[in-house]
Amino acid sequence: MTTTVPSPNAVDGCFLSYERDEPRFRPYVGAVLEVAGSCPGPDPVREQIADRVDRMPSLACKVGRRGRRTVWELDPGFDPRRHVHEIRVEDGRASLGRAVDALLGEPISSGAPRWGVWVIHGYSPDKYALFYRAHHAAQDGQAVLDALTALFGVGPAVLPRQAVAEAPGGRGTGANRDPLAWVRNIPARAIAQNAADTVRGLRSTLTWAPHRPLTGRTRLLSAAVPVSWPRDVAKALGATPNDVCLAALAEAVRDWVPEEWGAGPGPGRELHVGLPVSLRRPEERFAVGNRVSAVRIPLSYWAKSPADRVVAVARATRRIRTEGMRRVLRAQLECFPEWLVYRFVRQSCAASSAVDTSGLLRVPRRLAVGADPVEGVVPTLFLHGDHFFAVSFLSYQGQVRVSFTLDRALDDVGDLAALWADAVERLWREVTVAPGSPGAHGDPGNPGNPGAPFVSVDPISPASPASHASRRDPHASRPGENS
Repeated sequence: MTTTVPSPNAVDGCFLSYERDEPRFRPYVGAVLEVAGSCPGPDPVREQIADRVDRMPSLACKVGRRGRRTVWELDPGFDPRRHVHEIRVEDGRASLGRAVDALLGEPISSGAPRWGVWVIHGYSPDKYALFYRAHHAAQDGQAVLDALTALFGVGPAVLPRQAVAEAPGGRGTGANRDPLAWVRNIPARAIAQNAADTVRGLRSTLTWAPHRPLTGRTRLLSAAVPVSWPRDVAKALGATPNDVCLAALAEAVRDWVPEEWGAGPGPGRELHVGLPVSLRRPEERFAVGNRVSAVRIPLSYWAKSPADRVVAVARATRRIRTEGMRRVLRAQLECFPEWLVYRFVRQSCAASSAVDTSGLLRVPRRLAVGADPVEGVVPTLFLHGDHFFAVSFLSYQGQVRVSFTLDRALDDVGDLAALWADAVERLWREVTVAPGSPGAHGDPGNPGNPGAPFVSVDPISPASPASHASRRDPHASRPGENS
């Protein structure tokens, strides 16, 4: 890496401007790593990170100035050990949840690279947690996974692939790259599809009215299901596991929103999510900043059945999984001015029922702190504008985990994470388990039975653990209806 790298792109600059204009805004992404073992204290964590930080050189980048230009530059005083902090808490998992919730609202110093690791221990004699947090201007979702793999992954370092030269008329590489030639190579059909999606995205979204002010303080709720459940449903319905996660999100929100909030059907009103699309090229594997765009996706909130909803979501996401669409979005990332991107973002903030999501991320290898294995990874997103919650999905070691970052004004409305896990389970049973078969109702006494209920014990939330018995009865009233 050179001493100075390019200026922040429009998305990077947008997050920096937003933070400057809204001092309470915390645009941080990250993950909580639950580690099995007796906490060795922060020093061994500092040494492991110092030994591995060269695997992801962009961790040394900070925002600087070159005259009137804002640039990414290497911090001349960078010491990764200073980015590791210690938090001692009281015994009990609730204290872990309180520590995580408090950190969600804490700023990260702007005078150095904007990331850190907080070692949280004391809540259990044989477990501790690491909370990795990074500024979204410097790291998108893929970069966070790359950082976790670089710092804690088991196995050799992962190197970015070399740029691949394309045929004449392609995007090219290195000094011969012609960005305009790459833009000209975008299929006309992809441009038309993107324009149509943009117009559809202007339609009215579902509106909620909770009749309570937001607090600006957040909490984290999480739950997990076996990775086989969304995978099996996706295979049966011609979808992807990500489609299943999104469809279950809509199902969970239907169960969660109190009727008095007024989330009724209306002409063209739909629940949408901002679904990120990674635009990183192989040679940009560890580049600083964002290589991501977001596309507004309808979740078929009013579909007649959960299976119909999965099919509809798959139809919507299939359009953005083409190389042509990725080229359109990449061209927008490289060509749109920051003020225009910022305007889009601020407009989206005004829709209280808009939902930000990470999409389904995957940690590709096992993680460990020294010899202590990481047993669970809980992703974290941030809230902005008038949004009530944001949701992340992450696959790691046989589980898909959901996490909701919610405003504390919604503490008494119900457990969205448990409702999501319940929705995935119902989908799996409806689609893959034939009525009357041996596994149709499961065996609570045998967790190894594929048909057994999956008990989702939340390691993060300060609320009561989400168990199968506490989830909503499909025939019962919605959580929060009487609140």
